[in-house]
Amino acid sequence: MDPRTRGLGTLHVIPDDIFSERILAQLSDLDLAHCARVSRFFYVFSRDDQLWKKHCLDKWGDNREIMQNFLFRGTWLLTYLFPTMLSEREEKEKVWAHPLCRLLQFPEIIKHSHYLYAKWCRCNMLLVNFTPTPEISSDSVIPIENGVELTKEKFESLYDAQSVPVLIKNNEVEKWKAWADWKWENILKKYGKTVFRVANERGGKYRYLSMSLESYAHYIRIQHDETPLYIFDANFADRDSEMAEAYEVPKYFQEDFFSVLPDKRPPYRWIIIGPARSGASWHVDPAGTSAWNTTIEGRKRWALYPPHVFPPGLSISRTGINGHQSLYSTDRLYKSLDKLFLFQVFFSWLTIYSGWWHMVLNLDDTVAVTQNFANIHNLEHVCESLIGEKDKYKVWETFHENIIMTYPNLEPFITRRISMFSDNTDDSVIKEEGFSSKLDFLEGFRDLRIWQPRVIEVLRRCELNENVPIKVISHGQNPVFRNSTAVIKFYSHLFNGVKTFYAESKAYSIITNHISEKYTRYFPRLIGSGYLFDESSERNYRWPYLVIEAAIDGGVSLAEVIVGGGLSLSDEVDVNGEKGMVKWGEVADFSAEILNALHSLPSISIVDESMALDLTTAEQSSLHPFHKFISRRLSHASKVHSEWLIFSPQLISQISSYLPSSPLELYNPELDGSLAGILHGDLNAENILGILTSSEETSNHQNHNNHNGLDEDELTGYWTPTTVIDLGDSQLYGGDPLFDLIPIYISVLGCSKLLLKRFLEKYNDDEIESKQKISMRMFKRRAMWYTLLWEFEGAVKYLIGCLPNIRECKNWEDVEELVWGIM
Repeated sequence: MDPRTRGLGTLHVIPDDIFSERILAQLSDLDLAHCARVSRFFYVFSRDDQLWKKHCLDKWGDNREIMQNFLFRGTWLLTYLFPTMLSEREEKEKVWAHPLCRLLQFPEIIKHSHYLYAKWCRCNMLLVNFTPTPEISSDSVIPIENGVELTKEKFESLYDAQSVPVLIKNNEVEKWKAWADWKWENILKKYGKTVFRVANERGGKYRYLSMSLESYAHYIRIQHDETPLYIFDANFADRDSEMAEAYEVPKYFQEDFFSVLPDKRPPYRWIIIGPARSGASWHVDPAGTSAWNTTIEGRKRWALYPPHVFPPGLSISRTGINGHQSLYSTDRLYKSLDKLFLFQVFFSWLTIYSGWWHMVLNLDDTVAVTQNFANIHNLEHVCESLIGEKDKYKVWETFHENIIMTYPNLEPFITRRISMFSDNTDDSVIKEEGFSSKLDFLEGFRDLRIWQPRVIEVLRRCELNENVPIKVISHGQNPVFRNSTAVIKFYSHLFNGVKTFYAESKAYSIITNHISEKYTRYFPRLIGSGYLFDESSERNYRWPYLVIEAAIDGGVSLAEVIVGGGLSLSDEVDVNGEKGMVKWGEVADFSAEILNALHSLPSISIVDESMALDLTTAEQSSLHPFHKFISRRLSHASKVHSEWLIFSPQLISQISSYLPSSPLELYNPELDGSLAGILHGDLNAENILGILTSSEETSNHQNHNNHNGLDEDELTGYWTPTTVIDLGDSQLYGGDPLFDLIPIYISVLGCSKLLLKRFLEKYNDDEIESKQKISMRMFKRRAMWYTLLWEFEGAVKYLIGCLPNIRECKNWEDVEELVWGIM
């Protein structure tokens, strides 16, 4: 019998971490002490100081009098046994040795318990000689800027607006009073008797403790905790005005909308003091805010993940009454080792991060200050957080009232966010579907318990195989499903469902009957359409549906094989060039031919009264429906961009004077030729599907940054476009072909002017069967006008992502040259 089995008896079948953290952790102090007498294995396990830390702090953690003058005795067990001051003689007679240090006296335990040995290593690991950043890919390197050269405008356009972490050196923090006063020896001398709030991450029921800096300093000098106590005090500046004035908010972060909450603002600034091995586990900063952090003494090692990528071992769960999201650990290994798996050393620099997952490990005794803020670039996330978790933050009503009063120009933006993020609803359709909130309703689109019977019914009506496995492919706006032969799409009432259903089904019908045979293979075949519930049903909503033929091999969208959905200026390729798995010249040609084929189709006669705004009867009768649509967009453009708040307030204020007064200025049939028959409406990178083909140079085109659900063995060879989908935004009455160029140029071609020129040459090529042309009259001005009139904010956000320098432009003439200036 091996020593572990002999030492633990029948409990040997239980893993060590479960035995220690789930069983022994439930025992009382007396029972835990008795366990030490069972065997050597029990002795070592029961002397685990983490267990005694919990007992000690559970017993004394809420006793402010004891904790303020807390005397740590080298181990939590001894501290538990002797909570009060000993005499000088008694103190000398005690041997303060960490219990896990005795582990080395039991070699058979080291051999048979990796858990205990690894814990001992972590408790005694010296981090002082940790090396700088290991070699990692260039995509993972955080940019470094020189504060002397980095202007506020450049910082805003390159980093703040795009939520990109950055390091700023030479940022004048050395001029702070805190730079000298908060060095370790100085702060201890000056604030030794001051009581600070101490974070207790894994030490029992009291998350925070109150300790004097003197007591804390004694603790960190002799502790060997795996997760040391960590000063994380949000009240330091309110408690001591001198500490509040010891540092300054850097010039980049002067705007802070939470300043409208002088009395009730959530915690936003912290002094952070901790020894080596202390730090913060994976988290995103609260209430949607961004943060800056300056380390005054010591070194910190940071790990960061983008907002859309969950760190290893973590997952998101929807819990609570309103289904709010919460973070939980799916792997105990990461929970205990997380702060040792880090990859960046920063010290004496200003660190900025916004919305990113981050984790911090202190390598030395460190002192730092950090502050969170809400500004124009994270205001949407702040609103979402405050509206969605009112019970947690309890400041939304006051924040809403005060920010509108202080910044009246933000009212359209705030009002729209309320409608987007408010989870309470009286919607009759949502209630009919059995949900109490819009969030739950949208989540329900992925629930096959609800939708599988409906999908089967639709397949039966279309005489398709009902027994083929069904897969959810919804992106959140509508319930969409597929099997091996068909894609089944239902249209939600929240997104103009009936109107979108009509447009898409009619578009497929026109394509089937009128498009050139050469291009029919590029569009899915329409199999069937209709309403799930008939007119005699008492349902509030009949749920229109469309069934189309599934793309070859399931279809891989262009957005799935390229990060972000398109090129950026830094990825500029020549017109015949390649990047990754994409031959971009081929994509430009494909897009041009497909759009030209769509634009050459016959339009249908539509009279949409909602588009005839303030036009006279005579004007209405003379204007094409496309011009009526443009008139509507012109009248609402300033309001829409005030709601979106994507462009700078300075540019938004100029929109009315920049846009034309008449839709005929954008497209005049007498000057620009015939109108296109059908506009696709939103041909972006997600709506172009393709297949992955093999290549001898596969290894050179592997994409290892796969966050889109594709298997790595699929991501080989070249991607070839084969199919165009999603005609729900089609304008069946036609319009200016230039209008359809907006999503192609921004989302697909990534604002590459070389590829744009190739696209235009191909589209206007006389050898193409159709005679449809894109007018080049006032090209960049008209293209910029259409960009501002675009219906969907996603394209505008992506434009800013491709060309962040737009934020530095002072007028729209500069923007149009930057974006569309190809002549």
